[in-house]
Amino acid sequence: MRESRIKTLVLHAHYTTRLSYYDDWLDAFRAAPGFAVTALNICQRDIGAALKPALREAELTVLLHSTNGDTTIYLEPLAPLLAARKGKLLSFVGNEFNAVGSPIAAKRQVLAVVRPDIIATQLLKEAGAYLFGDLAERIIAVPHALNPGAFRAERSAAERHIDLGVRAARYLPHLGDEDRNRVHALFAANRFQPPLTVDIGDQRLTRSDWARFLNDCRGTVSCEAGSWYLERDDATVEAIRQWTRRRMGGRLVIANDSNLRRLGHKLPWGLRAAARRLLSAGPLRHEVTVNEELPFAEVHARFFAGRPRPPVYGKCISSRHFDAIGTKTCQIMLRGRYNDILEADRDYIALAPDFANLEDAVARFRDARYRQAMVDAAYERALAAHTYRHRIDRVADAVAAL
Repeated sequence: MRESRIKTLVLHAHYTTRLSYYDDWLDAFRAAPGFAVTALNICQRDIGAALKPALREAELTVLLHSTNGDTTIYLEPLAPLLAARKGKLLSFVGNEFNAVGSPIAAKRQVLAVVRPDIIATQLLKEAGAYLFGDLAERIIAVPHALNPGAFRAERSAAERHIDLGVRAARYLPHLGDEDRNRVHALFAANRFQPPLTVDIGDQRLTRSDWARFLNDCRGTVSCEAGSWYLERDDATVEAIRQWTRRRMGGRLVIANDSNLRRLGHKLPWGLRAAARRLLSAGPLRHEVTVNEELPFAEVHARFFAGRPRPPVYGKCISSRHFDAIGTKTCQIMLRGRYNDILEADRDYIALAPDFANLEDAVARFRDARYRQAMVDAAYERALAAHTYRHRIDRVADAVAAL
């Protein structure tokens, strides 16, 4: 007898090819044996007409991270249709921290209309419940995972040209957290003797280019994603935005939540990059480029110094950590919880928050046999319990429990 499959409508927002985990999650649902998947891109012009009949047929509707991670502008017009759905609804949440371009409050507002049956957080469960627990029947913790088909070791360490490589956007001071920027700056300075070959940049790469880059790196440096500070209403971010406007002294700035920004979000990637460069200097600026120039020390002193952290741990493991594991790229990272999946000095070389053990961490990284044993073991552990197939099984269990 053939096992029944859940008729599943998977909604995603295809506006970029440079966030690989967006592609990984969509591929994972399409490959999942327990789900009969119909996928719809909510950025397409006729999405409303396509969505209505699809919702009538779906036993389960899934909102992937891309529908709300960077922006909710594509999801908001569809919220009433989703609220009137026939079946169950599970929503992932992307970028679960207070950001200028994609505030938590906007995610909460659209989820309050949609009323998911399940919200899947990439944070620890208690942190996801802190942000969204009043908006769904159930909160489940579903962190990112390894896609072994896209991220695999295709070169030995000896064949790779870069000792330590990074491609990651800088964190803005609005997070009250500069861990990522500090770690990247430390290794970019490259004061090691003998010197390491270091390539650290903030360019966005496609999934295939990112995998190719990691396959040319013996190691990478990183920390947990997210922030120590979480707010449901983004009050601190909004206070920093108002202070920044006063600081600009009346100069013309395109706000992140303006209609022009919404239009720019729909441009092809090359045009968006060109517009960003154009608005990085001159009489007309974009809020993002202004924010990148804000001095972290001053913002932290004004808005975060002495402020208690929320009662939950707001940081999490990132898809980038699993991508490195898949390509057997050794990770030097700030010591953290990493969703209690990665263990310090077992799965990664742990760096103290004050960098006190930097010399020892680099010495261990230079030990090729130590490094290889670490990446081999981390890969086997991820393959055994932390692939996207494992995460989809977690989702299936949660849906079955409804």
